[in-house]
Amino acid sequence: MKKIYLQGHCDSIGSNDYNDKLSGNRVNAVKNYLLLKKVSSGKIEINALGKRHSINKNDSESERALNRRVDLEFVVVEDLVEIKKELPSKKKEITSPKVRYVEFSIEGVVFDENGKPVIAEVTLNDKTGEEVGNTTTNKGGKYLLKANVNTVDDYNMIIYNDESFISSRIVNVSDKRYPRKNIKTILPKLKDGNKYVLENCNFVGDTSQLLDKSKPSLEALLKLMKRNKTLLIRIDGHVNYPSGWGNPNNRKVKSDKYFPSGMTYGQFNQWLSEERARMVYIYLVEKGIDKKRLSIKGFGSDQMIYPDATTESEMEQNRRVEINVVSFKK
Repeated sequence: MKKIYLQGHCDSIGSNDYNDKLSGNRVNAVKNYLLLKKVSSGKIEINALGKRHSINKNDSESERALNRRVDLEFVVVEDLVEIKKELPSKKKEITSPKVRYVEFSIEGVVFDENGKPVIAEVTLNDKTGEEVGNTTTNKGGKYLLKANVNTVDDYNMIIYNDESFISSRIVNVSDKRYPRKNIKTILPKLKDGNKYVLENCNFVGDTSQLLDKSKPSLEALLKLMKRNKTLLIRIDGHVNYPSGWGNPNNRKVKSDKYFPSGMTYGQFNQWLSEERARMVYIYLVEKGIDKKRLSIKGFGSDQMIYPDATTESEMEQNRRVEINVVSFKK
């Protein structure tokens, strides 16, 4: 394959400036996926066309959905090569892990920040966001969740209450050491001015492309927004840049991932934090949340939880999205 041309498009809703940025995010998400699949960046060319090249009149939601797209054009040059017949070599057969389904159970208790038990919904979701099990805590905040799961994939346990912020926990069902009993969860009440970390909202490194495993957390946030029509939030983006990496304003960015050219790491950190917050914003808007209820802000690396991060766990906690409650009325 000689070349891949990617063109990002949007529907007619919103300004040209908004749609230019949105189509840019879409086309870069496809590019980043191809890069992850080892396609050379030199073979990929991108163009963000906003809402300028609609394929219909945008008169209905189904028509608008068709305009929210990325077009791919492949240029293939076939080289004439001599084909040699070879005997099949004896290679060790590579087999995928055997998928086996088992009944899985997990139990725990849910409290608010004051130590009072909380009645809440508890769901277990697979990597696509599909719910595979659910239950509700009792008056004492206790729950027992059972579900049929496979022994290969991780799952995401979401704990939800209309008046509280969501909790998200990755569950490794194949690891016998993973705690399955007496799991304590704090579900903090929603309050004006409070910030809450959107747990397990993860991105491809150096990009704003959401990982698939982020979907359960995003769907839980969407559910919270739909059930609380008065809830107004600001989505805050943060990145990781430990102090030991040197002055970010004196280093130029070098990456095979997309970013506006000529940036220092200080500028890149600010841009990337805003882009990550914007991706959560776009997810909610495209799922029907009124954009008037949402705003975004990027903090770059100015508010790292671990300014001197040395472990991957610390760095991951620096790379986060927080939800700032602007207004909440019961």
